[in-house]
Amino acid sequence: MNKHTEEMENAINVLKRNPVKGAELIVSLLQSKNDMVKLEAAIFILDRVLGKPKTMPNRGRKNST
Repeated sequence: MNKHTEEMENAINVLKRNPVKGAELIVSLLQSKNDMVKLEAAIFILDRVLGKPKTMPNRGRKNST
């Protein structure tokens, strides 16, 4: 096994041992004073739990056709 492969394996093992800490960190970002940080955290959570939306809603914009 080369050094790069071993380092990647070690990194993956660290991540696999700490999913709760990662989830707690993402959830804690919802309390940020920065609205963009809160929005990105919310989108990240929703995308992981519900899946990414197939299409984006129109949001009131008229078609250009």
